[in-house]
Amino acid sequence: MAHPRVSYGDGVRVFDEDRQPTPYLERMSELLGALDEGYRASGAFFEALQRYELLEPFSLEVELEDGSKNRLVGFHVIDEDRLRALDAATLEELHAQDHLLPIFMALASLAQIGALVDRKNQRIDHG
Repeated sequence: MAHPRVSYGDGVRVFDEDRQPTPYLERMSELLGALDEGYRASGAFFEALQRYELLEPFSLEVELEDGSKNRLVGFHVIDEDRLRALDAATLEELHAQDHLLPIFMALASLAQIGALVDRKNQRIDHG
């Protein structure tokens, strides 16, 4: 109890007076469990992307209104042309393995890049 990371002051309780987990701790445990589940499932997801050659390298350079240049390098995105070329059986397999929705969500997220750049420019303009 004398350790500097243990405090009786500010903070959020993780156990109540009866030494039971608080709702906060239960929620954090649920979130960590969901992260762990996603991490464990990601191996099969990326194997499927590689098997069907659905990943392509992605880099982006954005010049903001203040003249600064920002680069994203070393990332990958879904190759839309290869995805469109998949046959029905392969799409059915990806769907059965719960991979199709994340693929489409990844594609949809790219449409947000412009809005993110706009938000960054607004922050620059307004300090």
